[in-house]
Amino acid sequence: MVYVITGGPGFGKTILIEKLHELCYPVGGEIARQIIADQLAEGGDLLPWKDRAGFEKRVMKGRIEFLNSVDIHKIAFSDRGLPDQAAFSIYKGKEISQPLKAAIAANRYAVKVFVTPPWRQIYRNDQIRTETFEEAVKIHDFIVQAYLNFGYELIDLPFVSPEERIEFILKTI
Repeated sequence: MVYVITGGPGFGKTILIEKLHELCYPVGGEIARQIIADQLAEGGDLLPWKDRAGFEKRVMKGRIEFLNSVDIHKIAFSDRGLPDQAAFSIYKGKEISQPLKAAIAANRYAVKVFVTPPWRQIYRNDQIRTETFEEAVKIHDFIVQAYLNFGYELIDLPFVSPEERIEFILKTI
């Protein structure tokens, strides 16, 4: 069963995924961020602002591959999920594509989704995360709504250390 850890950009998801990986849980990284980093390094065009449809297709493929790779009897975690893509589309003023709608319907995560709420003290920009904190909060709100719209139960993580957040997650599941 794959549990999603989601929330706006820069609110602490990736550190949790890294720590869960250290605890030997199967994890799916933030594939969209990795694709962007790779494309920027290579001078490629598979970027959301250059090839939105191609980028969406590649991210969907990676997320579905991870879901399909996990033994249904094991616990795994994903840094974001398919509904995040729907949220980003809506945030950008775009319709959710039919292939994405179909992928979301056909590929379900654990019903409990862990949310990293906006946390100004830990928020940082970088080459890929260029949003202001306020923009990140808006994206967060779209993400929360997308997961609710697709029938997931959201569980806000407390404002505590990553280790304490991991303990909270593992106790909850």
